[in-house]
Amino acid sequence: MSLGHSDRLKWKSRVVWLLGALFLAAMLSGCASLNEHIAMKDAAKAYKSGHFEEAAKDYEQALAINPSRAENWKYLAFCYWSLVTPGSMQKKDQDYTQKALNAFQKYLDIVGKDDQVQDYIINLYINQNLLADGIKYYEKALQKDPTDPRIMQILATMYGKMGNFQKSLEYSKKKAELTPNDPAGYLFIGALCWQRSYQKQDPDAVRSQIVDEGVAALQKALQLDPKNFTGHLYMNLLYRQKSELAKNAADQEKNRQKKKELLQQADDFLTMANKERDIALEIRKGGSGSPATATAPGSPSANASQN
Repeated sequence: MSLGHSDRLKWKSRVVWLLGALFLAAMLSGCASLNEHIAMKDAAKAYKSGHFEEAAKDYEQALAINPSRAENWKYLAFCYWSLVTPGSMQKKDQDYTQKALNAFQKYLDIVGKDDQVQDYIINLYINQNLLADGIKYYEKALQKDPTDPRIMQILATMYGKMGNFQKSLEYSKKKAELTPNDPAGYLFIGALCWQRSYQKQDPDAVRSQIVDEGVAALQKALQLDPKNFTGHLYMNLLYRQKSELAKNAADQEKNRQKKKELLQQADDFLTMANKERDIALEIRKGGSGSPATATAPGSPSANASQN
């Protein structure tokens, strides 16, 4: 047997081995794909039946086979989100929350951006009182996209929920600057400023500045949308704050003429407040105007007249 013939036999043997290996790999891949789809089918069935814990196990099984299928990460997150009891601090709810957040993040790592999923993430951070974690998450997200008004509004809302007025105001201003033709940003500032003044955490001089800033923001909102129910409602409330502050100043004033002027200012602001309240109620009664979009915590009812 010649050397050339021996080499050809060795080459054929290697080819047969390679083909066998490829066939085996294809068989294993086919089995993996089949098992993944079986797990997905079982997961979908359990999910539709409301058996979210069972569905989560099936989605985890499918993802163990193929971790690059984005939709499975999203539905796994939905399963855990559905298992969370809103506001609960029990360990099982904390675990479900973290698993949901991790799965949502895996999904976003693959698809990049999904506003609907972001709404679920926001819901988890706020409802489960994970505001500090949420702020870290969105501060990091803002570094990647520093001109995203949605992220700025989220941060403004979360800081507001934490009681950090200055940071909430900072982000709400940035958001409003990026969307100057959207009244929602100015409405949020107005609601935020009313809430801060209403809580009476600052000296009257500081409260007066905050109220004026809120009024200025609402004026911009109402220029864009004159029949905005929320804008007139909060303008009413801010004028009541101005009336209260004028009365406070009058109480401290010893000069009789200045005291009289301050009391007149208080009455004038109250009249302006009543006018804004009546406009808001008329808009609501007629079903016209824009929906309430200010989301500062502690939002008042339509017939609110508190200071």
